[in-house]
This record gives sequence, C-alpha cells and structure tokens, in this order.
Amino acid sequence: MHRRLLGLTLLLGLLGVGACSSPPTLQKTTMTQPPSVDGALNEWGGGLSVVEDGVSMSAAPTDSLLYVAAVISDPALIRAVARHGLLLWVDPTAARASTYGLQYPIGLSAQRRARSRRAASAPPGPRSSRSRLDQLLPSDLAVIRNDTIRHRRPSRLVSALKARATLDTGVLIYEVGIPLQGGPQDAEAATYGLRTPLNGSLSLGLQTPNSTDIDLKEQTGTGIPSVTGSGRRPSPQGRQRQQASARRTASLDLWVTVPETGPHR
Repeated sequence: MHRRLLGLTLLLGLLGVGACSSPPTLQKTTMTQPPSVDGALNEWGGGLSVVEDGVSMSAAPTDSLLYVAAVISDPALIRAVARHGLLLWVDPTAARASTYGLQYPIGLSAQRRARSRRAASAPPGPRSSRSRLDQLLPSDLAVIRNDTIRHRRPSRLVSALKARATLDTGVLIYEVGIPLQGGPQDAEAATYGLRTPLNGSLSLGLQTPNSTDIDLKEQTGTGIPSVTGSGRRPSPQGRQRQQASARRTASLDLWVTVPETGPHR
C-alpha cells in the first residue's frame, strides 16, 4: 500500500509539472476593424491577457495581417528591451519552434554597433543628450527565418510589416502587424512576412535576446540600409559570460498559445 501511495504521489507530481510547463492561452480578441499599429492600443478594448508578472499580450489575425500587442510594465524588463531589443517568435504549428522571428526594436547594443561601423571614418559629432529609451524608439527591425537567415531594415522603410513601440507613463506598449500568406503579396511582404498560413492555434514567443545570439551584420555594396547574416554561436567562454550577465539583469523568455487563428476580418 505504501508503494502504491508513493507511486501515485510521484505520478501526480509529474502531471503537475507538465501542467505548469504548458504555455498560457490568450483570450480571443474580437474587433470590428483591424487595429491601427500606433502604440496606443485603443482598438484592443482592454483585451490583453496577463502572461507573466509585468507582461500582458493579445493577438488578432485578419485575412492579411497577424496583429500582436504587448504591454510591459516591469521597469527591469523595459531596460532589458532597451539594451537587447524584443524578439517575437511566431509558429503557426503551435510547436513553439523558432521558425519566424521579428526583432523590434533591435536594441541599443545592435544599433550602436551599426552606427559605429557607419561612422568609423566620420568625424565625431555632438554627444546625444537623449535617454536610452528615447534613442530606442523608433528603431530598426529584423526578420529571422529558421534561426539562420536575417533581414534588417529601418522600420520606417518597411510598409508591408507594421511595427510600433511607445513609452507611456513608464509602460512599454508594443504593436506589430505581420503580413500573412493569402493577403496582398509583393516582394516586401514575401521578405518580411509569414509564409505559412494560419490554421488552428499558433504559438507566440516573446524574448529579450542576447546580442551575441542575434548577430546582424551590415551588408556591403548597396545603398540600402538592409542587413543580412547568419547566426554565430558563442564560444564556451562567451556562453559563461552571457550566463553571468543574464543572472545580473532581467530577461524575458515566454511562450503563449493563440487559439483558433483561422483568418477572419
């Protein structure tokens, strides 16, 4: 009898661990019209779900765009976003796979590296008096496919993919609209959009990436500020430094499930 009780206790414990590891499910969001990606959330009607302390999210697919909204109120997480950027993963198979990622904003670390490369031969200009977060918004964006191929461009120059982040009374408000297969397609939508149709539920991941995990190299030989590159995994010593830095700073790494995302207006 004692062995049976012990076995039942262990089984219940394992089931409890499995249940706790399941990602939260966002509540369905019904809108009369697609939201404006303006960082204001007026059209969302308070329909965001709390997915982690200091983080709320919502998603609304249409026939042409997948809209995602997030609110981050934790000051430590906002500082992490300012430094490393914010990475949104979208997996139409609901398997939490890193098949399509949108990094927006890309973070001050990546922006400074790009500016340093461009200004290496230019004379120094006046030092900016703007705060770290003021420099962050607006920002470049980067699209990542299968964790290998990256395309980066100033967000203001990408019309097919809509992205906006604002600061309102110390709260970071984030909105994006990602082109979907089946909507209006052109070269830009094919480059920056989701190429897999939405059928059933999907997974969304939200992370503050480490700058060495998302290595964005400037492409030479063109006059367009577009960046492509392949990811480089850090050395063992580099990973140790990353882990030590992660323990000292806040980070965001979560997945949520969006139910029944068949296209609708």
